Amino acid sequence: MDASAYESFANTIIDTHKTPGVIVAIKDRYEKGFGYRDAANKLPVTEETVFGIGSITKSMTCIAILQLEERGELDVQDKVTTHIPELSFPGSEQITIHHLMTHTSGIPPLNTLFYANKKSMEADGSFDLQMKMGVPLDANQKSIETYDDLIDYLNTTSFTMLETPGTVFSYSNDGYALLGIIIERVSGQVYADYMEEYLFSPLEMNTTFFNPKYLNEHTATLLYSADPTADNPEIEASPGWWDAYSMWSAGYVKSTARDMIRYGEFFLEPYQGLLSPERIQAMCTPHIQIEPGIYYGYGVVITPDFFGTTRIDHGGGIKGVSAHFAVLPDKAMSAVCLTNIAGAPAEVLLNGAVQSELGIEPEAQAIQYPDIRLHTRTGKRSSVRTSRTKVKSSTPTRKTITYTLRFKTMNLKLVPLAHAH
Repeated sequence: MDASAYESFANTIIDTHKTPGVIVAIKDRYEKGFGYRDAANKLPVTEETVFGIGSITKSMTCIAILQLEERGELDVQDKVTTHIPELSFPGSEQITIHHLMTHTSGIPPLNTLFYANKKSMEADGSFDLQMKMGVPLDANQKSIETYDDLIDYLNTTSFTMLETPGTVFSYSNDGYALLGIIIERVSGQVYADYMEEYLFSPLEMNTTFFNPKYLNEHTATLLYSADPTADNPEIEASPGWWDAYSMWSAGYVKSTARDMIRYGEFFLEPYQGLLSPERIQAMCTPHIQIEPGIYYGYGVVITPDFFGTTRIDHGGGIKGVSAHFAVLPDKAMSAVCLTNIAGAPAEVLLNGAVQSELGIEPEAQAIQYPDIRLHTRTGKRSSVRTSRTKVKSSTPTRKTITYTLRFKTMNLKLVPLAHAH
């Protein structure tokens, strides 16, 4: 890798997006901290700094499900109601574990995650902020704190399934929360305890955990945010990690770059007894297309042609978190990018490092989509060329929405950023 060229690229991106702290690491090949874990005191980011990883957690949840299947305790084709019989919303009886793992359950985007985070969001003022921004939240809705609360919310909220389960892809944190319930009920262990015993401990991920109470035992980053309603948003420290026990299995792991590189070893050199090669293959199989040339497996995204090789990856984002993790099995490469503010271009920074290591320009795009011709009401045409990891050169306003694309019908659903991804 030409480290100097990559770091010039990375610093431009980091400065443009006003990202306080970043670490980028590639197993045995590269590691660099940028900026600060505490900007006011100029404390640097290191491989030992604890960050949130957001929805990268989903791949870990799927490993647990596949471990339980391997032991004969469940089958991914089981109906979810086999394990959660009190689930009763219309269409729930058709949903399988496989559908939850692949985001094909048909459950539409709901406000569940907001209410699961409600206490944390009320503490830092972000719940009111979301309502001011037009997110349709009910201030009187009780916080979803337990699995029973989650099940009750799904059963009593009025919604229409997007399609028959298995038909369309629609990203669902609710589905992964249900997987956490299944893991607890089938294993007989608390979800976090199961993950510690059967994943974190065997991989020697000694600074990886769910409960924010452990943050004080480690060197954790401060979280940062910006008020999206301000004319000129300033980046400020925003203490207080959002926590939602009922959603831990969807995106609440805290970890370090060092531990996440160890996690990559699971995919490159599977540890004895953790999971069979057959089930790792099932996890990394393209089960449904989510974009042209990009597919979803079990808790991971698969790009079969990433500059001529296969990439397995996933991102994560919530308050104070933007993260990305990737494995290139044929190159024996695992990589991670962790940052301390939502909306930071973690995937762009990770791709740039991986591509630099492969001898490819850091700003190159693995997938180029054709021009889209847009016709206005006046009959004028405009052309838009899109790519998966487009970088804006101007100073951005923090994104307040992300997108879930309903494949088959190709309708666009808008999902607030607070829905962790």
